[in-house]
Amino acid sequence: MRAALIAMMILLLPAALLAVPHMGVYFTYAPTQMHYNPMPFEQFYGYVYGQNTGCFLTGAEFALELPPGVVLMGYSIPEGFLQLGTLPTGLSMAIWPPMDGWSYNLLATLQLMALNSCPATGGTMVDAPIRIIPHPDTGLIQGACYPENDLFEYTGLTSIICPEVYGVQETNWGAIKSLF
Repeated sequence: MRAALIAMMILLLPAALLAVPHMGVYFTYAPTQMHYNPMPFEQFYGYVYGQNTGCFLTGAEFALELPPGVVLMGYSIPEGFLQLGTLPTGLSMAIWPPMDGWSYNLLATLQLMALNSCPATGGTMVDAPIRIIPHPDTGLIQGACYPENDLFEYTGLTSIICPEVYGVQETNWGAIKSLF
């Protein structure tokens, strides 16, 4: 019973994320990969996307929390955005023309560098999180909707540098059932 409940919760987690506006750092230009395994001193890109706003997006604000061993070398925002503040400490932006909030919206491109690497390449960095966190001035991760600039809150997601990999042992069904 417990295993069925856990499996159901895992299956419902993506649906819960899709139900609310969320913002995260992805390591592919198409927002699909939220983990990355860098080499030492490798420069790589992260893309901040907001999704599921349910309206036309005219503004956003957030900050980044970077793990030790990952340095923000620079960032860029799409052309036409007006920015106030900087990353990682806190960025507010006005967006015109409004973005289609029903798809993934690219809000910033991050140029990152890893000072260390994953254990597979001789490094010591394991499960290093890059988090979208609230802007320090408002205490919120938020956006604004066209035409009235109504504010809404995003859920900040966490991406992982050097995710720890657990081995899988092949066994038979009887051995698996004996675990429960």
